[in-house]
Amino acid sequence: MNDIQRLVDKLCFTLEDVLYEENVLYKCFYWYGGDYDVSITKEKDRYYIQLLSKSEMNIDHDALEIKIRQDLIDFKLRDIVAKETKNIRELLTAKAFAHFQNEENPVSEVSDPVGFNPNEF
Repeated sequence: MNDIQRLVDKLCFTLEDVLYEENVLYKCFYWYGGDYDVSITKEKDRYYIQLLSKSEMNIDHDALEIKIRQDLIDFKLRDIVAKETKNIRELLTAKAFAHFQNEENPVSEVSDPVGFNPNEF
């Protein structure tokens, strides 16, 4: 977080676009929408983020900055994991929905020591 401006009811800062992709920022700051009006704009190689408090109370800037830093790390890690496991998830989905022909009766002989014969049903 760079160029941090602390106002009574507002927190403004910039983030470099090489550190965070746009979708990570939107996923992260979506959760701040309940308490803040969030604005994300891109200027050249930086994102400009502004959080304006919706309530009349003053912002605890130190706590908010710590929470933002933790959430940015969390959502960036989620993005990394999603990208790294994309192929595995696609294979699992394809396997789950693949059509397999099921044989009516098994080719091998089925036997049961108590005398149950599943082919009689």
